[in-house]
Amino acid sequence: MPRADYTIVAIAYRTSTAATTICFLEAAGYDVFYPGFNLVNMVPHWALAIGGIHIAVPTSQVSDARELLLSFESTTQDWSTCVSQILNGAGWLAFGVSSPWPDLIIRD
Repeated sequence: MPRADYTIVAIAYRTSTAATTICFLEAAGYDVFYPGFNLVNMVPHWALAIGGIHIAVPTSQVSDARELLLSFESTTQDWSTCVSQILNGAGWLAFGVSSPWPDLIIRD
């Protein structure tokens, strides 16, 4: 969990997504706290077990950081997204295994 004066703005399930988000926020001037990043970097299959990589910023800057992250959210679906959703559904039907979560969840 983040320090008392920090609030989680996003949760990433891949180290590449977390690293990009962390670098983006740091480049924008935010002090970013990201517990779990090193653990998931060493054992990536634990990402889901620990609840993802929590990305937090100072509580006073949460609304600005969230707005900045949302400004880069994709609103269009491309071909690879559609194929990924179809394969995910087929995996669930065939094997009962699914990965419906997105790479980055931006918290409200």
